Amino acid sequence: MGIFIKNPEVERKARELAQREGKTLTAVIEEALDQRLAKRPSDRRRPTLAEMEAATDEFRRAIGLDKIEVKPMTKQEWDALWPTGIPEIDDA
Repeated sequence: MGIFIKNPEVERKARELAQREGKTLTAVIEEALDQRLAKRPSDRRRPTLAEMEAATDEFRRAIGLDKIEVKPMTKQEWDALWPTGIPEIDDA
């Protein structure tokens, strides 16, 4: 997967650094990113399961999904969503 650098000065600097250090362009970009990420650890924590469930409940209430009755789907209803093209299976 490639990265397109639109700024010619940034590209020039990256190529110059790669040449000076005798490394590939990918290697110097990776090192620079690793160094920057190490200086600034992510202060964003992952939400807990309880927080995600609370957010989901709040969303469902906000858009009215909490008022809709949800009943479990039968196997036959589930299978009907993805027909196989094999009559013996689809019609069972």
